[in-house]
Amino acid sequence: MDQIKKYGIITKNIILIITFSLLTISIFNSIYKIHEVSSVQPIDGILVPIIMYHQVKDSGFGNDVISPNEFESDLKYLEENHYNPITMTQLIDYVYNKKDLPQNPVILSFDDGYLSTYLNVYPLLKEYNMKIVLSIIGKSVDDFSKVCDENIEYSHLTWNEVKEMQQSGLVEIQNHSYNLHKISKVRYGCSQMANESLEHYEEFLSNDIKMLQEEITAMTGNSPNTFTYPFGRYNEKLETIIKKLGFKATLTCKFGVNVINNDPDTLYCLKRIRRAHNHSIKKMLKEGMATVKHNK
Repeated sequence: MDQIKKYGIITKNIILIITFSLLTISIFNSIYKIHEVSSVQPIDGILVPIIMYHQVKDSGFGNDVISPNEFESDLKYLEENHYNPITMTQLIDYVYNKKDLPQNPVILSFDDGYLSTYLNVYPLLKEYNMKIVLSIIGKSVDDFSKVCDENIEYSHLTWNEVKEMQQSGLVEIQNHSYNLHKISKVRYGCSQMANESLEHYEEFLSNDIKMLQEEITAMTGNSPNTFTYPFGRYNEKLETIIKKLGFKATLTCKFGVNVINNDPDTLYCLKRIRRAHNHSIKKMLKEGMATVKHNK
């Protein structure tokens, strides 16, 4: 009986040790997962990845088009890995007003304002309670507000849809120019034409961008604080003009992850990670983070 009792005690102790070990591993993994991103934050600022999206639909996949299932998988990954989508206003308030940001902030930015954003993205935002930043082209919204054309392949949002999403608190509307998102023989997006005087260039840009600023403000009650460069093209002259117009931040198409601190200049020429079809968000975030380590 003593031998049996002895073995029973030993077995009990082994079970306790195994249970404790498994619990310790579980707790460690949980802590590691929560701090997986924050642990690599640079000393001189916080890391803020910005994911760039365009179309979310069921066909025509490529660099700027992903499926609704892919976008939902992105939201699931962000949720499971404790990322917190924020708006540009939250990021600007962090820099200018020292307001706190949630742990592991990320920005989900959508360009152009396609109808697919309303049909395929907005419902998922409500389901997962996540935010996006939507940069719209003014003329496109004006044009599609006048006609009833809901072709998912090319249609853009109407003002009613823009207002509905903005009022939900899940979609922040930003300026992507009124009618400069195009390429012509004389001008590429917001670029300066050959032999165009700086005075004329600044007046031309100001008129276009202010037109959309005023329209968004009138339609939504909020004035954009961020300018998203058409085609991501920008230069020092353009950046100076944008700052004079009162924008607190600008978005480019340059690849990478941003280091943000209390210097307002860190809010300009922000890098983004282009979300392409068949490229996992996990891998793209890892590649983006690697650019920060490389530049340190």
